[in-house]
Amino acid sequence: MSTQLSQILGGCIQIMFMLGSLLPAFMLDRMGRRKTMMIGSFGLGVCMLMVAALLSQVNEPNGKAYASASVTFFFLYMLIHGMSINSVPWVYVPEILPLEARTKGTAIGVSSNWLWNFTVVMITPVIINRIQWKAYLIFMITNLLFIPIIYFFYPETSNLRLEDIDLIFSRGGDPVKQARKMAAEIKAYGYIQTEQQSNEKEISGMEVERV
Repeated sequence: MSTQLSQILGGCIQIMFMLGSLLPAFMLDRMGRRKTMMIGSFGLGVCMLMVAALLSQVNEPNGKAYASASVTFFFLYMLIHGMSINSVPWVYVPEILPLEARTKGTAIGVSSNWLWNFTVVMITPVIINRIQWKAYLIFMITNLLFIPIIYFFYPETSNLRLEDIDLIFSRGGDPVKQARKMAAEIKAYGYIQTEQQSNEKEISGMEVERV
């Protein structure tokens, strides 16, 4: 494509990033942190797969048409990125940290974000020049790898008070399972049961069985 058209498309692609960010700004508590990140990672991985597949056909007949079609998935990639992985970490990092570590932890999270942005910006032109369309397969793999990482290691924090998030870790056991259990308690009782309330219910149940 011409330089002018490439610049126009590049600017429009960045607008998709902004538009995608509007949805989680209003709906993230309903969408859920884990689900949003996992679906987002899957969508981003698929977009990179399609970009790689289409660009691999550049040297075939109608190669320019394939290459032009790949631009569609850059648009879709930025829209999904704005709706998911771009938005959630800014909320999730300070939520998941205890009060005494929140300031430093959030600073590390923000620094990490920009460090990896810098890294990707610096290495992407190099790897695209060397391995061409295969470079996008690297990004596909890294995006898809985050799905099991989030599923097994990231507890859900949506609709929990900051004070309640500490219980995810202080209760003991797998934090992901504890967060799931707490969400069920809120749905059933409207609040999170303390250990004392849980013991009282068990004693009450035993008394009812005796009667």
